[in-house]
Amino acid sequence: MAGAGKRNNKDTAARCDIALLVDAEAGDRRLSGRFVPERSSVEAYVLEALREQHLNVTVVPFAAAVEPTITELRALRPRLVFNLTECVNGNRSQDAAIAGLLDLLRLPYTGSGLSGLRLARDKALSKHIVADLGVGVPRYFVIPARGPVRNPRVPYPLIVKPQYGDGSDEVRVNSLVKNERELVQRVRVLRKRVNAPLICEEFIEGCDLYVALLGNAPAVMPAVELVIGRKGRGAPAFASYKLKNDGAYRNRWRVRWRVAKLSRNLQRDVEIASRAIFHALEQRDYGRIDYRLTPDGRLVFLEANANPDLHPHAMGNNQCFAGVAWGDALRRIVDEALNRAHRKNINKNK
Repeated sequence: MAGAGKRNNKDTAARCDIALLVDAEAGDRRLSGRFVPERSSVEAYVLEALREQHLNVTVVPFAAAVEPTITELRALRPRLVFNLTECVNGNRSQDAAIAGLLDLLRLPYTGSGLSGLRLARDKALSKHIVADLGVGVPRYFVIPARGPVRNPRVPYPLIVKPQYGDGSDEVRVNSLVKNERELVQRVRVLRKRVNAPLICEEFIEGCDLYVALLGNAPAVMPAVELVIGRKGRGAPAFASYKLKNDGAYRNRWRVRWRVAKLSRNLQRDVEIASRAIFHALEQRDYGRIDYRLTPDGRLVFLEANANPDLHPHAMGNNQCFAGVAWGDALRRIVDEALNRAHRKNINKNK
């Protein structure tokens, strides 16, 4: 952080450089009053990396009651909030509310704002916006939380999942339905678990591509490909919750991630599409775009992730932002957020 080493001791003691805002479930409050993230968690890694950059960092858990969090943030007066939160009291659909609160407190923070988080989370609206850009999207329809189940002639098979779900929440092997009977059955199961609309989208044959973006120009990182090394009956056909979170399951099917080998023209298409999507969905500082690449080379947008996993071992070692060292990526995220806050202050004082 520019100039951090030049502040006098009184100023350094009075104000922290960064408040690392995390989910309350990410660690424990010690008797000393310090909140300590769980060992080997993304929160612990980010905390260590920021402190290695000689920054004064305090971890602040986001409490569902809100008032304790507001009090702590106001007392700290951080120059920046590094926002690692994903949920409010376990509800991942409320991540945008946290950004809204930080806006109300007039605290600069990393990552997308309220509108960007909402647009990325809505799997139907984001596809509508991306389709208007001329980028391919699956055909889809939305089923409300209650009422009849009707398919308006979107061809099977379909993937059925919550419209506002996070990542692969509620995406199981049986989320892939091949006919109306299976669709009705899957909707019935999900309605018992999720009181929210469901999106039913055309299943696209091909491989999964994950494209990270860094900065606000933004720089487009090399695409990372999901590889399922073992074939056969029961082999995963898509990235389910189990595949992402069960190491034994991944080992069984020899699942790994690697930098994709794309033709020069396809790489150009990925970069153009990803930048356009990033801006259209109002993303900031960093993000990830998920695609399917069909066997005939067609790029199909699946979803945008405004706050992707920043763990250094996500998708394998240092593949979170393929092509950029993990610590450098964090530094870039901090710099982008600080520059935005600086520009905002200049415009306000004009």
